Amino acid sequence: MGQSKRPDKPAFRTGRHNHPSGKMNSASIAVNFPLGGFSSTHIVGTSAEYAWSNYRFGKMDIKPVKPFGFIANTGLAYYFGKKETAIGYPYDYPGYLFLHIYGGVIYNPWKKGNVNLTLGPALGLYNGNTQFNMGGKIEGSYYIKEKIGISPAFLIMKEHGADALWVISFKAAYCF
Repeated sequence: MGQSKRPDKPAFRTGRHNHPSGKMNSASIAVNFPLGGFSSTHIVGTSAEYAWSNYRFGKMDIKPVKPFGFIANTGLAYYFGKKETAIGYPYDYPGYLFLHIYGGVIYNPWKKGNVNLTLGPALGLYNGNTQFNMGGKIEGSYYIKEKIGISPAFLIMKEHGADALWVISFKAAYCF
């Protein structure tokens, strides 16, 4: 067993590669929706991101043998402040800019998608102040075409001494 009678054919085919067969890079744009207390001061946000992983993005021809890999992600998000009237006076909440660089794990359980968890440092810019933050994201991607995917995500942004900010995001990605 394991020996092939024909020299031009391998002994057996598992239908799996030793390495992932996807793309290395992913660029995306998203619409972000603040949750909880963050939604009382800010409306919708937008973001742009770039992610790198070792051939784990996009629709793959077959599942990788090792379904877990490393992912690095960087990007920026801008949240528009709400306008309200308090005690008869109008008030505009300033916009919030969030810049991040994360690292984490990506899991490819099937050929048409993946799930990833990333964490890391970030900067929050609000009303002229810049603060060091930590953040994280859990995201699932489904590839509708070889290089085009859609992804819902759940994000957290945390600054020392302040409540955590929670966000749901929906993005479109292009893999290359």
